Amino acid sequence: MTVKTILATYQEVVARKKLTPGQQKALLAAIELFAKQGYDATSTAQIASWAHISEGTIFKYYPSKEQLLLAVVELLTNDLLPQLQAEFLAKVVASDKVALPALVRMIVTDRLAFMKANQQLLRILLQEGLTKSKVRTLVSQGFSQSLKANGEVFTRFLTLVNHRHPDYEPAVIIRLILGPLVTYFSQRFILAPDLAYNEKRDIDLMVTQIVAGLS
Repeated sequence: MTVKTILATYQEVVARKKLTPGQQKALLAAIELFAKQGYDATSTAQIASWAHISEGTIFKYYPSKEQLLLAVVELLTNDLLPQLQAEFLAKVVASDKVALPALVRMIVTDRLAFMKANQQLLRILLQEGLTKSKVRTLVSQGFSQSLKANGEVFTRFLTLVNHRHPDYEPAVIIRLILGPLVTYFSQRFILAPDLAYNEKRDIDLMVTQIVAGLS
């Protein structure tokens, strides 16, 4: 299964935005280096060198490294997240004829593949979101706005996975599904990456846990 990465899609989004060449180069270099090295380990001098622009050009648009990070995250949450979310929800809705366990397995398998393909960047978002309130706010607002933008297909998604508990709020359904996935991702790729993991068994366990919560 080929998974389109966030970085590849981000390049497309940046190309569509009305940005100066300097801004485009700074954003693309920043997201790539943040993903490869981590936010704290990346300097604005490295970003400038990678982008083939001067450090002064970066500071002209983004007065600090944190401001550059926020610009990267804002573009992710406002422009990229709705597109990625719409593509995923469309895949789920297209599987409306399958039973709940099979549907949940498809969701878990698909989202885990997405997380693995984008693990470096998602790790940065999780880590910086825990320590920087502005990043956390951007991600939260972007997620809410994305759900509104994809309201019709999201409603169909909720109907598929939530027909047994119509009283559950959307936030509860999202937590039931994403909770095990985010916990597994955090443990495997951030907290304890050196442990041995049995992915097939772990997927089975997550599917069982989510189906139990939705049944």
